[in-house]
Amino acid sequence: MANQAKDSIPVLIYRYQGPKRNIGFTLSPFLIEDDQQDISLQEMLFIYNEDFDYIRPLLDKHFPLTNPYTMETMNGLDPCWDNPIGKEIWVAVLEELDQQQVEDPELAVFCQQFKTWISTHVQNADGIEVTGNL
Repeated sequence: MANQAKDSIPVLIYRYQGPKRNIGFTLSPFLIEDDQQDISLQEMLFIYNEDFDYIRPLLDKHFPLTNPYTMETMNGLDPCWDNPIGKEIWVAVLEELDQQQVEDPELAVFCQQFKTWISTHVQNADGIEVTGNL
């Protein structure tokens, strides 16, 4: 992961080399409780859109999903809005990532860092919300 100041969201980069603050997705753990505390920036993760292209197909195959807050159907990952995705989906995504053979050393590091972040943050959460900024 790229080095970040304590007042910014950590960034996970595979190959993205463009300007900072570009299009991408912020991941953050969520709890479905009324008294949920704010998530600190250091508990979030930003992945540029180009790098998220490797992760997105793993999520896309699980749609449609039910939004755990509104109980509405989410037909696909919305690149412009919040996408709360339950813990069970993330567990399945982690299993799928574990099954994949990755030849590219840079991609292997990216995947391992992603798996570590998801595993760590989904343990004490109801899921991970993926928020697009398109």
